[in-house]
Amino acid sequence: MPALHFLAILCPKPDRVARVEKIAESVCDYVEENEPGVLQYQWFRAGTADEPKIVVWEIYTDQAAVDAHKSSSKLVWLIETEEEESNMREPIQVLPLEPFAGWTTRT
Repeated sequence: MPALHFLAILCPKPDRVARVEKIAESVCDYVEENEPGVLQYQWFRAGTADEPKIVVWEIYTDQAAVDAHKSSSKLVWLIETEEEESNMREPIQVLPLEPFAGWTTRT
């Protein structure tokens, strides 16, 4: 079974970007240490100062790894933190991706 790819798009409020980046660091550390089925988990800055965006590129070995991530205590914490702090301008969007051309690395 091929790996599963996702793109998450976060739109933090301009004055909350630093807080979201701090949350990202904590989540990334947790995923790296506790979720071996996650092959790639990178957060990127995008957008502008007035309309910042953060894009998360995620690759999982299989559906079980996706399910484990979605139910992890750290992802629950991330969602609860957002509900309490309201760091985003709009809801987080998660897009499943279906690769159809290209490559991931050159050797």
